[in-house]
Amino acid sequence: MRKGKKPDAIKIHTNVKDEALVKKRREQICQAALQAFAQNGFHETNLRQITKLSGLAYGSIYDYVKTKDDILYLICDSILSDLSRRVEEAAKSSSDPVKQIEAIIRATMDHTDEYRDAVILIWQESKVMKLSGHLPEMLKKERGYLNIITEVLERGKQLGVFIFRDPAITILVNILPLMSSAWAVRRWNLGRISKSEYTDMIIDLVLQGIGVAGRRDLAEKTTGMSVAKSSHKKRPTALA
Repeated sequence: MRKGKKPDAIKIHTNVKDEALVKKRREQICQAALQAFAQNGFHETNLRQITKLSGLAYGSIYDYVKTKDDILYLICDSILSDLSRRVEEAAKSSSDPVKQIEAIIRATMDHTDEYRDAVILIWQESKVMKLSGHLPEMLKKERGYLNIITEVLERGKQLGVFIFRDPAITILVNILPLMSSAWAVRRWNLGRISKSEYTDMIIDLVLQGIGVAGRRDLAEKTTGMSVAKSSHKKRPTALA
């Protein structure tokens, strides 16, 4: 396989040689499929409906995918690839571990909000991925961005910025995606809470859990006490 070649070009067979056309048509098919799955459900949707929504000629869809499972894989692959890219960019946005974690959380929340229907689909149809044999590949891709988060947390601990016991890294790395995904899969139960409020709450909870919030509060209190003390120093009066 050529370096940089997309795995889906090999995983999902096609007789079309034009890779740019394959990519374009598959994106077209996936967008139509997401619309159909959201309206009718994955199992109630057939390839004929997807073909019609995609605007392709009937039968031509088989030049790019063979089954709905292929389409589900392509959607998952695209979503996780984009999430990995965003997490990596967030981690590179700063050398400060605290700012890195904040940026990662905001990036995952933006991603979840943008691809809400796809996130729900992945949650609902993970069993289909397992039966089709694509789940191991998806888990491997997921571990890619989870490793980035792990590295940030481990570096923060080494620098003394984060304080937590060793098992906390594994737990936190697995909880973070769930917290972000809940914005999509549990949105119905969040009432009028805005994305901004939800994101800030996750950041506060995570920073508190890794010992950052407590030290920030202490620093703020110490700073406040210093300001208060300086304000009580004898000042010259207007008459002096």
